[in-house]
Amino acid sequence: MASILTAGEAVARIAYLASDVVVSVQPSLASDSEFSSFFTTYQQNKASGLVSTSPEIVPVKHNADPLLSAFQPLRSGKLVSVTTSSSILVRSVPHLYKLAQYPIVLHVALQPAGYPDYSDITSIRQSGFTFLQSESLQEAQDLAVTAHALAIKSGKGVIHFFDSANLANDNPITQEDRELVRKILKVEQYTAASSTESGLYADDGKIATRTTAGAATGVNGSATPERIGASVDKPASAPISDRESSSGSSSDGRNGSSDSASV
Repeated sequence: MASILTAGEAVARIAYLASDVVVSVQPSLASDSEFSSFFTTYQQNKASGLVSTSPEIVPVKHNADPLLSAFQPLRSGKLVSVTTSSSILVRSVPHLYKLAQYPIVLHVALQPAGYPDYSDITSIRQSGFTFLQSESLQEAQDLAVTAHALAIKSGKGVIHFFDSANLANDNPITQEDRELVRKILKVEQYTAASSTESGLYADDGKIATRTTAGAATGVNGSATPERIGASVDKPASAPISDRESSSGSSSDGRNGSSDSASV
């Protein structure tokens, strides 16, 4: 089995295996990122993925609002991953809050390499994504698989980030076991729900369907109102004379019981 030498290759392989669509963010369409050259090789060799027989690779320039390209396939129910440098994160904040509601994975190489600026990560920590950090070449491969499995299981976005230069001196690792990755991903359990909304910030995404126990029927088996705030008819007030008489009788009853209960 061939060896993997760089974090870019380890992550690119997993993204290709675990996605229907891979958005490859590059400095320009004529120059490769640390991930994109591997995608080109896989496509030329007609390599098959685990999620899609032939994953679609979408190259996008880093200054062309790259994350915007992820919305359409996500709304079509496809599993999407993005390979990018950290330089696009802060300016993509308006999209991140929305993308966090989908099973998307962002594989992020921190910049500048060797002296990473973690402020790009800390600036978006409240965007709703789950964050995973790799600190070795083996972790880059393992946590890439974990990120995709977590996104599929939760239906929410995951950001996997690492410093490529810090991993460059690690020993080579073996390629992933395809069958093991298939078992971890459990893609067959993913049920995608396409949205009919057309607006960019429409209220769509993966919506929770679990209900609390006892919500369908009341305590005595009768149906409960559909909404929590449903109004309940109040009983009609008794006439004043009836209230006075009942008040008097109850008062007498209380006094009588008080006398008999005293010791």
